[in-house]
Amino acid sequence: MSASLLRRLCGTAFKPGTRRILSTTVPQSSQKTWRPFFTASAIAGFSAAAYTLGSIYPPSALTILFPRTAPGPPDPASPESQAYTESLEQTLQTLPLLEHMRKQEDADDWYEARPYLNYPEKRRVNSLTGGALRGPGKLALHPLVRSKKDETESVIFIHVGRGLCGHDGIIHGGLLATLLDETLARTVSLFSNLQHVLDFESDL
Repeated sequence: MSASLLRRLCGTAFKPGTRRILSTTVPQSSQKTWRPFFTASAIAGFSAAAYTLGSIYPPSALTILFPRTAPGPPDPASPESQAYTESLEQTLQTLPLLEHMRKQEDADDWYEARPYLNYPEKRRVNSLTGGALRGPGKLALHPLVRSKKDETESVIFIHVGRGLCGHDGIIHGGLLATLLDETLARTVSLFSNLQHVLDFESDL
């Protein structure tokens, strides 16, 4: 009985034109089922590795777009803050553009000023750019203004610290608008006063 059953099974398994019962081949439908999973796993693994390497060794372009978190502004009265401000002042005085302007042939037609340098204390405490925003990490230096004596042209050097950012690493747009407003107002005011004096002298 068992021998006859075995022959039937073997004959059915190897008989041409019949379906094979004993096989080690994985059906194609099973391969298609697992293929998306393997693909997704490979993509996730590659992405995780790229993110890890990018976090450890960030490219310069990504550093600009996504800067690392920086500490807040230091205490203005601390020795570190004073040394930092002095270092910034030295850097300002040796800027290539400023040195180039001081060596030009028409250098005598220009003058330099430092707004808010001698600002009265009673007015400074109620001033935004002259007082509240002053200090290391903010407006650490007094602006350096280089203007023509006829007040028709001005170049203003301003250091803006990281404590005045909107998004980390990007200076707040409202602050930039404020600085632009003040610098243009100064130029227009001085030019208008000079024009008034010239008109007055011409009338004499």
